[in-house]
Amino acid sequence: MDGVCTGAGAILAMASDLRLGTERAKTAFLFTRVGLAGCDMGACAMLPRIIGQGRASELLFTGRVMTAEEGERWGFFNQLHASAELMAAARDLAHKLAHGPNFGHAITKAQLNTEWAMSLDAAIESEAQAQAICMKSADFERAYKAFAEKKTPIFEGN
Repeated sequence: MDGVCTGAGAILAMASDLRLGTERAKTAFLFTRVGLAGCDMGACAMLPRIIGQGRASELLFTGRVMTAEEGERWGFFNQLHASAELMAAARDLAHKLAHGPNFGHAITKAQLNTEWAMSLDAAIESEAQAQAICMKSADFERAYKAFAEKKTPIFEGN
């Protein structure tokens, strides 16, 4: 994000797994400023999990702008970059993820989504099962061998 991101745009940013911004980024959930509820499009479910209940409550009740610095400090932004460097940073991160363990990333994403509604005991069991599945993958076998040989693993998504 490089500039103003409000309303539905802020919801889309919130729903992203990773968020990069610049010092110019300003995020606001404006629904209450026009007489609507702040509970639109999952904001009351997701935003507190990202930045905490109290901070989310303030933003959703008031519609005030969250600055880039607040967003980074509170965990909304993963990183802030200079405007001129933002796209390169986003491409670098995307490249690292794309060349990582795609199968493992898919399992991680599924676990992030499903564990919201689980108890801690159920989450630990579910994660143990997910790891067992990953340990059967060719990616794990190649990565383990590369680790033992002090080499860089090649992930193929299988």
